[in-house]
Amino acid sequence: MTFDDIRKQNLLVYEYIRGSHCHGINTPQSDVDHGGVFLAPVSQILGIGLDYVQQIESPKCDDVWYEMSRFFQLLLKSNPTVLEALFVPDRCVLYESDIMKEIKKHRDIFITKECFNPFGGYAVSQIKKARGLNKKIVNPVNEKLSPIDFCYTFYKQGSGEIKKYLSSRGLKQEYCGLVSINNMHNVYGCYYDFGQQFTDEGITFENLNTFPELSSFIHTIADGGLEKWFEENSAVKNYRGIMDKNTTDTICMSSVSKGENPLFYLYYNAEGYTSHCIKYKEYTDWVKKRNPVRYESNLDKNYDSKNICECFRLVSMCTEIARGEGFKCDRSGIDREFLLDIRAHKFEYDEIMKLLEIKKLEMDSAIAASTIPDKVDADFVNSLLLKIRWQQIKG
Repeated sequence: MTFDDIRKQNLLVYEYIRGSHCHGINTPQSDVDHGGVFLAPVSQILGIGLDYVQQIESPKCDDVWYEMSRFFQLLLKSNPTVLEALFVPDRCVLYESDIMKEIKKHRDIFITKECFNPFGGYAVSQIKKARGLNKKIVNPVNEKLSPIDFCYTFYKQGSGEIKKYLSSRGLKQEYCGLVSINNMHNVYGCYYDFGQQFTDEGITFENLNTFPELSSFIHTIADGGLEKWFEENSAVKNYRGIMDKNTTDTICMSSVSKGENPLFYLYYNAEGYTSHCIKYKEYTDWVKKRNPVRYESNLDKNYDSKNICECFRLVSMCTEIARGEGFKCDRSGIDREFLLDIRAHKFEYDEIMKLLEIKKLEMDSAIAASTIPDKVDADFVNSLLLKIRWQQIKG
C-alpha cells in the first residue's frame, strides 16, 4: 500500500505535522514531517494477515503513517513519537476523522509512569550520543592502526613503544621472532634474525659502520668481541616478524631453536587494539552516514545542536509528565526560546552539558515523587479498538 492508495480508498483517519514544526522549534532549514493513522482494508484484518501492512513511510522516513492496530500497540508502549500524535496543537492537524476525535477524548489515559522509560531513557541515550559525537569531533579516529602500534617493551622504569625501540637501534620488525612465555599473558620473548637482515640489506662486517644505529646497538651486545659476535649471528633463522604480511590483524609467533636467547621482551596490548578497531569502525561508519552540512554547522561547538535540543525537550517533557502537568507538545511559552538558542549554538559544549545534567537530576527527582497512574488500562484500549473495527466492518 502507498500513501495514495490509503487516500483513494478513504482509509485515512488522521494526518498531522510532526517534529520540530509541531514543537514550535523549527528553523528555516527544517523539513516538514508528516504523521498519520489509517485503517487497513477489511480483507486484511479479517484474513490471516499475510498482506497486512502495519505502517508505511517515505524513503527518508520524513512521513510515517501507522495502521490503527499498530498505532494502539505503540500507544500502549508509551512510544513518544506516537503519543505526540494525540497532543499536537490544532495548527498542525491536517485531517481528523470522527474516529480520531473519539480516540483523542481518551488521550490522557496514555499518560502514565510507563512514559518515563521511553521519554527519559531515550533522552539519556541521546545524551550518550551527544558525548559520543563530541569525542568523534574532538578525537577523530582517522587512521587504522595495526597490532604493532600496541606493542611495548621495558624502558628505564617504565615502557616504550616497540616501533621506537626498534627504530632507534636500526632493527626491523620483520626480523623479529616472538615466543609466548608461560604464565605471562600477552608477554613474549622477542628473538632477532640478524642473519636475515645482514643478507637482505647487504651488511658485512667491513661496512657495518655505514649503518650507525645498528652498529652502535651491536657494540652494546657483542660480548666476547665484535667480529666473533658477527660471525656467530650471521646465520639466517627465518623468523616471521612481529607481524607478517599475511597476519595484519594480530601478532604472529615464530619457531626458535633451543639455546637461543631473547633480545628483549615484548608486551602486546591486545585489548587496546580490539578497542581501537571498534572505535575506528564506529568512526568510519559515522563519517559515511553523517550529514556533511549538519556536521560542518556543528563543528565549532563540538556538539550536534539538534540532538542536544531534542535531549532538553524530552527531559523537560518527561519531568512535566511526572509532575502531572500533562503532555505539552508545543513548547511555545514554556522553553521554546531556550531550545532555539541551543539550536543556534549559543552555548559551549561544557556549558550545555552541565545544564543538561541539572535538568536530568530534576527529571529523576520528579519521577521518584510522581503520583500519576502506573500504567495504561489495556482492556479499555482493546475495547476502543474493537469498537472502531466493528464500525469499520459494518461500513
